[in-house]
Amino acid sequence: MNKGNLLQALPIVAAAYGRKFGVKVQVGGTQASTDGTTIRLPEIRDTPVATTLAWGYLTHEAAHVRFTDMAVYRVTAMTHPLVNTVLNILEDVRIENAILGPYPGSVKTLDATLEWLVREGRTKAATEGDSPARVLTAFLLTMLRYRVRRQAVLKDLAAESERVLRKTFPARFVHRLLGLLAAVPGLDSTASTADLAERIVALVEQEAPEPPPSAPASDDDGAGEQAPDDEAGAGDPARGDEDAAGDQAPGDDDPAGDEEPGDDDVVGDQEPGDDDAAGDQAPGDDGAAEDQEPGGTDADGRSALRAILAAGEDDLPEDLFAVVAAALNAQRVGTCTPLLPSVEDYDGDPALGQTRLAAVKGESAKLAARLQGLVQAHAMAKIRTARRGRALSTRHLHRAAVGDDRIFQRTDQRISPNTAIHVLIDLSSSMNDGADRIALDAAMSLALALEPIRGVSCAATAFPGGNRDPAIVTRIMRHGDRVAARSGAFVQHARGGTPMTGALWYAAADLLARQEERRVILTLTDGAPDDWGSASAMVIRAGAAGIEMIGVGIATSVDRLFPVAVQIASVAELKGELFRIAERLLLK
Repeated sequence: MNKGNLLQALPIVAAAYGRKFGVKVQVGGTQASTDGTTIRLPEIRDTPVATTLAWGYLTHEAAHVRFTDMAVYRVTAMTHPLVNTVLNILEDVRIENAILGPYPGSVKTLDATLEWLVREGRTKAATEGDSPARVLTAFLLTMLRYRVRRQAVLKDLAAESERVLRKTFPARFVHRLLGLLAAVPGLDSTASTADLAERIVALVEQEAPEPPPSAPASDDDGAGEQAPDDEAGAGDPARGDEDAAGDQAPGDDDPAGDEEPGDDDVVGDQEPGDDDAAGDQAPGDDGAAEDQEPGGTDADGRSALRAILAAGEDDLPEDLFAVVAAALNAQRVGTCTPLLPSVEDYDGDPALGQTRLAAVKGESAKLAARLQGLVQAHAMAKIRTARRGRALSTRHLHRAAVGDDRIFQRTDQRISPNTAIHVLIDLSSSMNDGADRIALDAAMSLALALEPIRGVSCAATAFPGGNRDPAIVTRIMRHGDRVAARSGAFVQHARGGTPMTGALWYAAADLLARQEERRVILTLTDGAPDDWGSASAMVIRAGAAGIEMIGVGIATSVDRLFPVAVQIASVAELKGELFRIAERLLLK
């Protein structure tokens, strides 16, 4: 097993995605899910399909975490099942386009996931046998993803969905719907997306009732005399529904207000050829909607609209990435052991941290001076004599008289440290009664001693999380942090179990993202991991990838787990042992 194998492992790649998008990611458990803050993936099979779905799911949900205002989203989604479905479709398109701005390479990941959905028949065109609700939502999904998200795999599905839409609903409704959808490319927030979703549902409500007898049957453009029932929704300035407003200029049958005549396509300002290689005509470009004959009578179309309003959750399609999540859950393997925990930020008690810092500074300063001297001596150039070379050693020319040809001078350059160290601190419940404090103080002292040495970077993490959650680790300091600035984070207490597997994965992912040539995980623990098998497998994988694994067992042996293991009888011996380990790390 080599480093490449570990780099392709799900927890490592998931951690890289988390760093890339600036979101929290966990690997482990039974379900793929997100709470708007953290994205969770189960441990899955190592197959092309599973990884394609995992990376697509991570990218899509990361876009939600970064760009969706969950407070607005949840409130709007609760108003009506149809609003919820339309909002999902619109917001998915918006946030995916948003994340493609800073991360354009994500388009391949997202498109590969959609292509799988199409191949598996999980994303389909509308059919004439579908319920009206499914006809509408299939059109919105395929058309918007094709025209606005530019996902070419949906071209034929979008065209067929539009044909069925026009045959199912009145031409006036279709024309006004396309006018509303012209706003989709300009959506810039969840609030604007929610507003458009509500306007689309309001349009259904406006067009569903039978027109009053006085209304002209040919009034397709929404102008002129308006049905009394239309005024509440269509003329509400707060909704901004300009295409349905009663003050529309007579003869202005352009529902979007500023659209070009005949351009009732979803993307009114799209350049020819933007979506397909040959610049093919997009669905909806073949003329104004009112010029096309619907397949049924207006009465049939209004009946279909009323059926949409009566649709419940079971009548509406499942969210695309809920389908992806279910497929990932079906690919789950192994136990529920957390592989990659998410990290919680923790500032601790800064005042008490400064007190602890002052207490360890004296001892740490002595160690720092000692380590600095060792490093400098080790890095100094060493001059030796050799039998061949370009420069003579004038001090050794006399050797030639006695047949000793070692008269040439050579300079050996020593390599300075180039090491990244991640210290993991076990804060399980057995570390109480002061052992937790001594371990944290020792880690602080070590980090402080390493801080001034060029070429050495140190990070420190405690496990489990502060609320005993095995799927969370607590960040004490990152690489590059100053110990003085993070001293408060060293003030913690023992809690929970020993979820070492996840902590090791987290540290490995952190180190593999570093540029240093040498990478070391130093684990301080007083007991066995909760899952010995998975922790042992992780130690082996990390070691095979070139990460040095060192374990310090406090009153317990860890030589069965770590290839380099130290056992100390009590926590009081910890500081001295850590100092000896530091010397070995710097001078090896």
